[in-house]
Amino acid sequence: MNEHGLNPDDITGTGPGGRITREDVMTASEVAAMLARPRSTVYELARRGELPCAGLGRTIRFLRDDIEARLR
Repeated sequence: MNEHGLNPDDITGTGPGGRITREDVMTASEVAAMLARPRSTVYELARRGELPCAGLGRTIRFLRDDIEARLR
């Protein structure tokens, strides 16, 4: 399963055994603050596939490592 540019098999978190923790995952609001852009821009970039994300229920989440890598 590959969703919005993320493949769950390729993700290693910072938790025990490489599990993903809350520190590894960001909301659109957190990404917007990090990028100094409106939240609507974050959603648009995700929709266009420019920011990798994954759906979680009715929300989307972003991996901190992916967002930080885009800032470098």
